[in-house]
Amino acid sequence: MSRFALGCFRTTARPAGDETLFGLPAAPRRLATTTGSFTQALRRHTGHPVVVRRLDEGWRGHVAGRWPVPRVTRVWQRRVRLESGDARVEALTEVVGPLTPRLHRAITGLADTPLMAVLARQPHCRRLSFRVHRHGRQIERQTVYRIHLARVRVTEWFDIEQH
Repeated sequence: MSRFALGCFRTTARPAGDETLFGLPAAPRRLATTTGSFTQALRRHTGHPVVVRRLDEGWRGHVAGRWPVPRVTRVWQRRVRLESGDARVEALTEVVGPLTPRLHRAITGLADTPLMAVLARQPHCRRLSFRVHRHGRQIERQTVYRIHLARVRVTEWFDIEQH
C-alpha cells in the first residue's frame, strides 16, 4: 500500500468542486472525496466485496475534450461497473499518449482487475487533477493522472440514493 503514497497518490488534497457535496450525509461524501483507491473505498463503504464487471474495452478515435492530452490519434477506453452490495458505480477509463510497452500491457490486460492495481505499480505516476461534482442525485468524480507522457482520465458516476 505504500506504493500508492509514493506513486499516483503523493498529494492528498481535497478534490476541486467538493463544495457541491455540501448537505450530503457523511458516508456518500466520504466515498465521493476519497483520494486513494476508489474500489477499496467502495468495499469499506458497503462492507461487501467489489466485483468489477467489464462492459466495454478497446481502442477508439481521438477524444480529447477539455483535459490535458498529448497529441495522439487513438484513445484506449474501458467502461466497467463496480458492484458491491446494493451499490452500483459506472466508471470510464481513457488512456492517451505514448505508452511504454510495460504500461501498454498492464492497461490493455486489466480484464476485471481494478485500475488502481496497475496505477499503484507505476513509479512515475502523478495525479494532475481531481474533481468531484454533484448533479442532482448523481455524483461524478474525474481524476487525471500522468504516467511518463501518457494521460489517464478516470471518471466515475454513482447515484447518491444507492449509497
